[in-house]
Amino acid sequence: MTLLKVCGVTNQWDAMVVSKYADYLGVIVHSSVPTPRLVNRNATKEIIDAARGVRTVGVVEGLDMASAIKLVGGLGFDVVQYHGNADITDETIDLLSQYGVRLAPVMTYVGDDSIIDRALEMVSRDYVEYVLIDAPKVGFRLYEHELKIPLNVVMRVSGIPRVGVAGGINTENISIVARFRPYLVDVSSGVERRPGLKDEELVRRIAKVIKGA
Repeated sequence: MTLLKVCGVTNQWDAMVVSKYADYLGVIVHSSVPTPRLVNRNATKEIIDAARGVRTVGVVEGLDMASAIKLVGGLGFDVVQYHGNADITDETIDLLSQYGVRLAPVMTYVGDDSIIDRALEMVSRDYVEYVLIDAPKVGFRLYEHELKIPLNVVMRVSGIPRVGVAGGINTENISIVARFRPYLVDVSSGVERRPGLKDEELVRRIAKVIKGA
């Protein structure tokens, strides 16, 4: 069954809503790209405390990996979703163990289909929770059905354990994405009533399609 991650949660109320439907709850704790979904330390604690029955994911962009692990692990998340060069060293592995977190590297699709082979190699590592194939945060293009990654990429990762997809997924195109049964689907703006605030009905509709796919 396809798993659902709802990212960009910014408050405890949305955390409680997302917990009812999702398998993963993502919180952006550092980003060099301006976003209304960036959360401070106090709000992060409230969100983690409000989450129930989901894996919590601290999302980091714009830090080196060691700093990202220390930040996310120190805040009490289960997983660090890392946007950047996933250069794995012995120090990286030691830090993941020390802080009790698992790694979810993000691979940005910029037209190179070899990304799928790299994702396949990465998920073979036992400290990796999942690999996410996503679109660039800025300068992305739109593909079929308003997706930010091509549908053929979604098709090719179908059936690969622990490889997820993100990028422009919403209630209008989720049925097309779910048809290929990717391991994980990551949504954010596609389930919002305005930037940073989730809409329970949109989350419910996404979850209904995924869990019934």
